Amino acid sequence: MQDFREAYQSTAVEVQENDIQDNEVELASPWQRIGAVLINSLITMVLYVPLFVGTAMMGDSNGESGVMWIGISAVLLLAWGIYQAILMSKTGQSLGKKLLGIKVVTLEGDNPGFVGTVLLREIVYNIILTVLGMIPFLGVLISIGAAIALLVMIFLDGNNRRTLQDMLAKTLVVKA
Repeated sequence: MQDFREAYQSTAVEVQENDIQDNEVELASPWQRIGAVLINSLITMVLYVPLFVGTAMMGDSNGESGVMWIGISAVLLLAWGIYQAILMSKTGQSLGKKLLGIKVVTLEGDNPGFVGTVLLREIVYNIILTVLGMIPFLGVLISIGAAIALLVMIFLDGNNRRTLQDMLAKTLVVKA
């Protein structure tokens, strides 16, 4: 009985991967994926500016103004995070992905929703990376290694350019 279940499971996975190819979706280019990450990162960095301004003001006599700037940054970053989570959940696209015409889909070509795009691809992946990054002496190497692995993986056509996050959530990034 066990052999039958194992054979069925491996066939089911192959069928799912073939289904996405039968739908003739086009994989997002590595450059589109890199561009989307850069756009999202740039916006996030800009939203951190009030935090830095506020932190700098905390040492001056304008401590209250510093707290205000830190609060502004916190509100902006929270709003940005919620906006991105809603976009990813509804369309499989962050703002960067939307601007570059790519999206995240399941292996069957469906929208992965909140669980696939936000929870698994972003939150769980980053929690795992953060925990591994806390390992003394190895943490930095693990973080750098993961970044290099992701960069290499998006150029591998044989694996449908799937990254560690895509494997965790069973997703692909395709042209919208």
